Amino acid sequence: PTQKPAALYTWIYSRYAKPGDKILDTHLGSGSSRIAAYNAGLDFVGCEIDKDYFEAQEERWKAYTAQIRLEV
Repeated sequence: PTQKPAALYTWIYSRYAKPGDKILDTHLGSGSSRIAAYNAGLDFVGCEIDKDYFEAQEERWKAYTAQIRLEV
């Protein structure tokens, strides 16, 4: 397991994705790709086979989106 920072996915998406693209991550892990896609306004689908990783990224996602809503 190697966690990639959301900043890495932000860099990738800014160079290789365009508005309206859909991102598929078949190894969701900690959810960094999901957060970066959300910030970039991209559609996103993620899959994770490991239940513990999936649940951890769901908690991260909930905390992240709750924080965003408070800032708006």
